[in-house]
Amino acid sequence: MNRNNSVGDVSELLDRVHPWVQMYITDIGWQKIHTYASRLQNTNIAELVINWLQDKIQVCTIDQTILQQARFSPLQDFESAVELVCATDEKLDAIVTHNYDDFAQVRNKFWIWSVAELWMRANLESQIGTTRSIL
Repeated sequence: MNRNNSVGDVSELLDRVHPWVQMYITDIGWQKIHTYASRLQNTNIAELVINWLQDKIQVCTIDQTILQQARFSPLQDFESAVELVCATDEKLDAIVTHNYDDFAQVRNKFWIWSVAELWMRANLESQIGTTRSIL
């Protein structure tokens, strides 16, 4: 979503990690992406972007149970707590975040990666051909 400090081109990253790494996003995160893409001047391009992403990323649905569990999470940031609950429910291996410090209390439970670390791991994963699940 064109965040500051992103490393490299996201489309290249997603192409590189897929299918060796299974990518997940919360449905709220997906809604943000869809909203931003729908604001593009060319609706055909927006539709292509959405369809391309749907082939690469699975969606974790946020429900009342997940929100309730997030409220009791040790994490201070609520959105990060929701991501943590989703990652736990989906039995994922890692969380990729721009807010690395938000997950300081659970680093022993998941791999917490920056986008730059995902690039590095994607290169390694493509070389050894294993599959990991991340949010």
